[in-house]
Amino acid sequence: MGHLLCFQVILSNGERLWPASIFPARDEIMPLKDLQMVRKLLERDGKVIISVIAYDVQGERLQGHRQVFAKDELSMIQGPISSFPPYGISVNEVFGLSEAARLWGIEGGGATIRKALERGEFSPSEIRKSDGILLVTFSGMQRRYNAVMKNQWMEIHTYFVQEGVILDVPENLHRSYNNSLSTISRRHRKASEI
Repeated sequence: MGHLLCFQVILSNGERLWPASIFPARDEIMPLKDLQMVRKLLERDGKVIISVIAYDVQGERLQGHRQVFAKDELSMIQGPISSFPPYGISVNEVFGLSEAARLWGIEGGGATIRKALERGEFSPSEIRKSDGILLVTFSGMQRRYNAVMKNQWMEIHTYFVQEGVILDVPENLHRSYNNSLSTISRRHRKASEI
């Protein structure tokens, strides 16, 4: 099963861009593959182009779009992260709702994911019932909640932008590590409801 390397970007307004490709503001042809290069370009130029594939609430792919973002519009950049396409998945990319909630650190457990399913926030290709057990795909969890599972949070290189300064680790990250993923999911959900 092939995968793509993408970035997860959280904007200062709480919106989450996933899966995102990042390009230099001066050259839209070659996407950046390395987070250190993203940092260098942000510090030098103060902006980057972010290309993202947008999905509607049912999970249907919309047209992709590119936009220039200034450094102060960004809150967090994480990656590169493996992204699995929603088609042709292996059995290792499917989870029960409780397992998915535990792996992604979602407050409320499987019930939270079940409510999202009932609200139509997963596409039919991302969720399935098998002998009475609801299953969700890795790509569905990445799209709906977070690109990074809770146990991978500290393994994936992340930059935070605070007051225009790019930091490897913000001062409050270690205190709030256990709630970080749920907070990002909550901020993303609220931003998408607007």
